[in-house]
Amino acid sequence: RWRDRRRPRGGNPGAMIVTLPAGLGLVADQAAHDAPDGAWSLISNMRFVDGYAERCKGHLAVLTTPSAAPYHVVRYQVGSTVFWVHATLTGAFADDATTKTDISGTAFTGDADDTFTSCVLGGVLCLNNGKDVPVFWGGDTGSNYATLTGWDSDWRCKSLRSFKYYLLALNVTKTATNYGSMVKWSHAAPAGSIPSSWDETDATLDAGEIDLAETSDTIIDGLPMGDTFVVYKDHSTYGLQYIGGNDIFRQFRLPGDHGMMARNCVVQTPMGHVVLTLSDMVIHNGTGPTSVLDGRARRWMFNRIDTANYRRSFLVHNPALKEVWACYPTVGESACTEAAIWNYKENTVGVRALPNVTHGTFGPIISSATDIWDGDTETWDEDETPWSQSPVSEADNRLIMSSTAPEMYLMDQTGQFDGTSYTASLERTGLALGDQSTVKLVRRVIPRIDAAAGTVLSIQVGGAMDAETAPSYSAAVSYTVGSSYKADTFASGRFIALRISSAGNASWRLKSLDLDVVQMGRF
Repeated sequence: RWRDRRRPRGGNPGAMIVTLPAGLGLVADQAAHDAPDGAWSLISNMRFVDGYAERCKGHLAVLTTPSAAPYHVVRYQVGSTVFWVHATLTGAFADDATTKTDISGTAFTGDADDTFTSCVLGGVLCLNNGKDVPVFWGGDTGSNYATLTGWDSDWRCKSLRSFKYYLLALNVTKTATNYGSMVKWSHAAPAGSIPSSWDETDATLDAGEIDLAETSDTIIDGLPMGDTFVVYKDHSTYGLQYIGGNDIFRQFRLPGDHGMMARNCVVQTPMGHVVLTLSDMVIHNGTGPTSVLDGRARRWMFNRIDTANYRRSFLVHNPALKEVWACYPTVGESACTEAAIWNYKENTVGVRALPNVTHGTFGPIISSATDIWDGDTETWDEDETPWSQSPVSEADNRLIMSSTAPEMYLMDQTGQFDGTSYTASLERTGLALGDQSTVKLVRRVIPRIDAAAGTVLSIQVGGAMDAETAPSYSAAVSYTVGSSYKADTFASGRFIALRISSAGNASWRLKSLDLDVVQMGRF
């Protein structure tokens, strides 16, 4: 490997240029000296796209500032009107990007651990927090949400989802008795309305219920996958398929022993369901699940999740960039402060800080919902938004996240976190450069950076004499895109380390880099 990628320099037989790629993403679970070239040991606010390591964009506040902390957000369209509906701990609001309307009916009584689920059936929006009776709203801003028709006031369910013409209640409590393995479904609903009944004893109706009792764990949530509704328990997974007749649905066990960590921890992608389990993040299309983190960042991520508030984690799909964001509270935090970003096209893992978010969704957002010009705090040279125009296209699906700030944030916009600059960084340790027994001297770094002229990066190199010792880093050297060719910096050791970071607001991405290296011998 060493011989194939070295290029001798001048007459010094020990001097060479070593070229390293940059786009393999985070590989934190392997020992650094075993990780492949192009992988990174530690990253912050970086993603990996098209073979590049790319600085994540920031976020900005959109829509009308919520009256209280929002804990759920859903895009809901009625005719040509698009609402971003957010639920607080006590009520709900509908924002059409011009007016925020309080649509609260009977007050919710849950807390931050009573996670909301939502769905749309027949054009009607339904919300459920597991603590109160589910509610529905049809898009009329002159009316408040109302309790679900035909639902017994003594019933509760942990999750409420739609499938074909039915509402499905998962993990049901009747009066004081919990049926953790129960799936209860409504009578079929006509278009434009919600089900009229949930009475499973009426033989003239489709309503029914079934226990997925082959395993003793309890149901967490579910999501359709084509003609199958997939039900996730703690440690097992089931499928429901519509068959009509007296049974309405048939049940069957799906392969694998994976379940789901918490509600809203599953998303649909073109490749199948991506699910955050209690110990991994997996993808499946009805067959056996495959880990998307194992060998790279599974242990790293789960060591960072707060054990008291892990049920507040969630997944959100970012289709514009072919990503799934696993959002979780880091240790000591009560809301989600970090996302591990899996790019399913590149099969890479990135990491981004989050502003105490509680939930997220995606969809086209109209230009009037974004702050175009007056709130722009970036400098002229760093600002990438178009002159006096909306920074988003209404044809694109964009991520919207609710935050305890309280605020609604449009993600992947601007070079700041809601007006505040942030640091993006890459670090790789344990680079043996082909020979773990030889001491190497790094004299300079020549990065291939795609960025606007004037963008400034900080570059450091480090060295360690053995794989278990932390590297000793050189002083940081500034590298200015458009005027710098290299960063002259020195470090020696059998194992080389590298840091690249930026504190400015400009976007940049790294394709590869050259290290000017001299072999110094074995001691």
